[in-house]
Amino acid sequence: FPAVDRGWVVRAELPDGNLAPGQSFVFNLRREAFRDPRVREAIGLMFNFEWSNATLFYDLYTRVESFWGGSDMMATGLPTEGELALLRPLVEEGLLDAAILTAEAVLPPASSAEREIDRGNLRRASDLLDEAGWTVGGDGIRRNAAGEALTVAFLESSPSFERVILPYVENLKRLGVDARLDMVDPAQEEQRRGDADFDMATQSFAMDWEPSTGLRQWFGSEGAAESNRNLMGLQDPAVDRLIGAVVAADTEEAMKTAVRALDRVLRARLFWVPQWYKDVHTVAYYDMFRHPDPLPPFALGNLDLWWSDAARAEELRAAGAFD
Repeated sequence: FPAVDRGWVVRAELPDGNLAPGQSFVFNLRREAFRDPRVREAIGLMFNFEWSNATLFYDLYTRVESFWGGSDMMATGLPTEGELALLRPLVEEGLLDAAILTAEAVLPPASSAEREIDRGNLRRASDLLDEAGWTVGGDGIRRNAAGEALTVAFLESSPSFERVILPYVENLKRLGVDARLDMVDPAQEEQRRGDADFDMATQSFAMDWEPSTGLRQWFGSEGAAESNRNLMGLQDPAVDRLIGAVVAADTEEAMKTAVRALDRVLRARLFWVPQWYKDVHTVAYYDMFRHPDPLPPFALGNLDLWWSDAARAEELRAAGAFD
């Protein structure tokens, strides 16, 4: 608008500084079909974040990659020696696959933003479902050896998610999955989430900067039955042990190392399809306001830390910026 073109108003993206919320679609692991990681991986491949971001969100968002994104507690690359010390015993006990020791931390699959469906991911997902025993029949629907169709119903009450989920549903149908959106009212959604009556639903994993016993509610086996935070119903002895290592840590570095190992294992379990978050404050303000550079983390601080440049304000007033 004219005030921007004339330099009277500044548009800026200022760093947020907070942990990235782990918003995602989660599988109901209580469903037999979703206990196979190949099925979960295949379904995850069909969500085209890049297309959604470009087409629906004006490229404003960043893909969620970790439960502790935006911090040094996020697992990256290969495991460190400290992580290996926690992971090796779990591999030796058969609680983790040995690949966790030599594989890079799992990241969401990339897709082409040019079209709604990524053909490479479609082929990969098709191969995974074939391997898992879900083959395409004459009607185009994938069924297992018992003749049961592979179905995925997304539980949702927010109309704003309809435009995101419906293209995902169409991609899954192209894969041969009997997919649909169950749009319900908020009361029904709350009831069905509490009763674990869903296939996939959206959950936001709000992690802490100093994780501790609260992790048992989010990811612990006991939380599968008792906590609505563990919406997916995760029950994993390796995860339970790593949560114990986080809780027992007696130094900051030991805590962070244990959290990285936990993050690595959680992401490898593929019980989520990561969604998106916004890592900046998108602001517009008259070019008479000033702020510290850099801003302190965790808050925009516009009412607490910013100030007005009186001389610049007079210049803007004389130029007619406030008329």
